[in-house]
Amino acid sequence: MKEKFENLMKLYGINGDVKEYREITTGHINSTYYVLIDNHPYINPYVFQKVNTYVFKNPVYVMNNIMMIDNFIKNNNKKSSCKIVNFLVNEDYMNYTVTEDGEFWRLCIFEQNTVTFDVVENPAILRSSGYAFGDFLNVISDFPTEKLNITIPDFHNTRKRLENLFRIIDSDENNRAKDVKDEIKTFEKYHDFCCKLTDMTDSGSLPLRPVHNDTKYNNILLNKDTFEPVCVVDLDTIMPGLVAHDFGDAIRFAGNKSAEDETDLSKVYLDLDYFKEFTKGFTDAIGHFMTDVEVETLALGAPIITFELASRFLADHIDGDKYFTIHRENHNLDRARCQMKLATDMMEKLDKMSGFVKECIGK
Repeated sequence: MKEKFENLMKLYGINGDVKEYREITTGHINSTYYVLIDNHPYINPYVFQKVNTYVFKNPVYVMNNIMMIDNFIKNNNKKSSCKIVNFLVNEDYMNYTVTEDGEFWRLCIFEQNTVTFDVVENPAILRSSGYAFGDFLNVISDFPTEKLNITIPDFHNTRKRLENLFRIIDSDENNRAKDVKDEIKTFEKYHDFCCKLTDMTDSGSLPLRPVHNDTKYNNILLNKDTFEPVCVVDLDTIMPGLVAHDFGDAIRFAGNKSAEDETDLSKVYLDLDYFKEFTKGFTDAIGHFMTDVEVETLALGAPIITFELASRFLADHIDGDKYFTIHRENHNLDRARCQMKLATDMMEKLDKMSGFVKECIGK
């Protein structure tokens, strides 16, 4: 890998020697490396990332979207204290590089003095993180959605996600469906509920907006001392979508005290205090431009997106773990079960969640 990194450095005009590197394993999709480069006399940290072209069939679309959004934010009158990840431009003035062996790479400077959390440690910082995601959506709200490339078709089309799950169940090429009969029955039971937002989008009841589409809590870099948001990262899935999906995915991640692959399901539930802190920040930043229907369905995004992700984990498990990176046997099944438990708990608390959203926005 050191030789590969050094070859990439030349294309970006980075002089120096690779002092050390390590893989960052928190992500599910791309291969990401922390690379420390001795630039003589300074030692500077970078992030080298190989994009998963099995997931992103047209990674150029991904990088073009990021560049368009970056330029839009820089030239926008709506200023934000939280920036977005800025990929370096190579000698061909592109924010990505395709190597001779066909790998798709991108580089950025590592944000020093920042931290991320895979599990929420302190509810006091949830409000600022909620504000950061809401503010990001607010800043890009005027960007024309028709200009955005569709990097993953039907990414949050829950109906099609479930169709894919049941197609994989029917084919069962790895003979795994027999071991997950209870999980399959759960998706049969909640099928129509899970499709509500997709059906409302198709009918025109909900507006499509430019959204992040992957608002996990660890996609915000926080100042390690103040815990104030510094940078929004992982912009690969910026596409037209629903505010409810971004809000819901953030709640899925930040409102659950356990990891998203927790195997002790007694630890998996939505903490309403965490939900309230994040919601206060998010609605403070974005509440003014949402339609009444968006406000009405905002909380609904949490259980639906959680069920959707669970369906994807379960489908990938049955299909032989082709999409999400796994770190142990049955890892995707553990993820699916965890998310299913969380989603059902959210459904039991949905009325309280919806009521608090309306309270925050003054509806």
